[in-house]
Amino acid sequence: MATEKQIAANRANAQRSTGPKTLVGKMKSGRNAFRHGLSCPTHPDPVKVDALAQMLLDGAATDLRLSVATELVTAQLELLAIRSVRAEILAAIDIKAGGTPGLFRLQALDRYERYAHTKRRRAAQKL
Repeated sequence: MATEKQIAANRANAQRSTGPKTLVGKMKSGRNAFRHGLSCPTHPDPVKVDALAQMLLDGAATDLRLSVATELVTAQLELLAIRSVRAEILAAIDIKAGGTPGLFRLQALDRYERYAHTKRRRAAQKL
């Protein structure tokens, strides 16, 4: 059982350990674990996506087919973004110096790549 002195010390510590209070502090701490931004929802340029979807359909565009083509193009653009992040990480890894943290980061990208592949494959099957 905790003594009164320990309880008081815990309460005093809890008053200081409640996280950032200011907007600047919250914004700074919100980027603590930011690595590559791939887990955030992507918002590619809608004009570019629509143009690519129209080219993919080659003039035979209904609303449903256009929607599916848009999904496919968006998934492909996500894959391209993942591959560019992968290339940056590979360029930064120094194998001779023991670049194992970079290798772990590469392994973590596989999850995002698998998810984008799945989205692209499902959209292609619908199309």
